[in-house]
Amino acid sequence: MRNSQTVAALGAFRQQARISHTIANNLSNVQTAGFKRDVSVFNSILSQARNRFQNVGNDTSKISFLPGSTQKTGNALDLAIEGDGFFKVKTTNGIRYTRSGNFGLNKDRVLINAEGFPVLGQRGEITVNGKNIVVESNGSIKVDGNEVGQIALVTFPTLDALQKEGHTLFQSPSPENETAADRSEILQGALEGSNVNPIQEMLSLLDSHRTYEACIKIIQSDDTLDSKAVNEVGRV
Repeated sequence: MRNSQTVAALGAFRQQARISHTIANNLSNVQTAGFKRDVSVFNSILSQARNRFQNVGNDTSKISFLPGSTQKTGNALDLAIEGDGFFKVKTTNGIRYTRSGNFGLNKDRVLINAEGFPVLGQRGEITVNGKNIVVESNGSIKVDGNEVGQIALVTFPTLDALQKEGHTLFQSPSPENETAADRSEILQGALEGSNVNPIQEMLSLLDSHRTYEACIKIIQSDDTLDSKAVNEVGRV
């Protein structure tokens, strides 16, 4: 395979992955509270082409942590973060982080996220017994006038190391680096929406389709030239 075919094949592979994984996943989570879109990342295709497709999948995308729009819901246990930071969630695999604040209560009246995992406060899990629930901007939870806990709001010096786990959870390889998000506030009765712009994703989809088709045409054109060369040499 000549170099131009190698580069074109790698380009087609990249666009196919971008369409079927990155863009498709973004579009399917337009309505998912707290979802962060993936952005395709392409390193030097030419340098990778020299290695004949080795390490092809190492740099397909990165996470965009730009905030989504805040949507008021009026539900007492719907919480949105204004500013940087994440809620902490205790999962079966350890501590995870999320911007999705559509919380509720389990049968034991413990504050949980949409997947049923306990939301952590400054002193661990938070139990809410009562009717009138007020969440203040600093995360303090008061039930019928009595404070029952304070939601932990944390951030990291850099977010590049965070890895997605599912649609709205993030894992940190260095949880010891977390710090309090002191400059951020919590808004009760609201949710942070997805930061996916469906129009932008559709334009990206069209761009990927066109690039994919262009790569395929290069491969087909080179194949035609090779076949022609072989046939003409055979007549000599």
